[in-house]
Amino acid sequence: MFYVIATILMFFASFKVLPQIDNIREYDLLLLSGTIFISIYFFLILETKFKKRFAIFILVLGCLNFIKREFIFRQYSAFDSLGFYMFSLFTIIMVFMYFNQLLKAVTDKSIFLNFDFWMSAAFLIYHLGSFVIFLSLYALSILVYGVEDQLSIGNLWAGQNILLFVSAICVNTGVVWIIYHRE
Repeated sequence: MFYVIATILMFFASFKVLPQIDNIREYDLLLLSGTIFISIYFFLILETKFKKRFAIFILVLGCLNFIKREFIFRQYSAFDSLGFYMFSLFTIIMVFMYFNQLLKAVTDKSIFLNFDFWMSAAFLIYHLGSFVIFLSLYALSILVYGVEDQLSIGNLWAGQNILLFVSAICVNTGVVWIIYHRE
């Protein structure tokens, strides 16, 4: 469901690529929907109360960030690199919580037959790289470069797309692996 919503939001955001048209709201909605769906996903696969509470905490924090940006401060002029940075950091933490859970409950069953393992690995690949990208995005766009030097920022987004592609390959590999080895 998240991918359907994300695709729709990115479709509408792509029509607003001209400098005079603002697409920040679509990115804010993408951050909110990502926070909601990934928090719910980890809430469902994590087992301990602490880990489930952490997933709920991330969900509440993401919703509060959206409310703050959209309704309180009305921050429509700047990309929320801090929000995406925090989302990536918290997703990485939840992935490591899940991997810790897997290591504590080792069985004879192959880990490669577990879809949640492949999905978490894809989340780790994407969000670990995104963590670095979003952390440096603010510095590159505001502190180091002027408005006219958008090429470096474009390179960051290209890196983001490569990470997304690699994580999609990871999930697809997992699905094919599971289907092939179940027969």
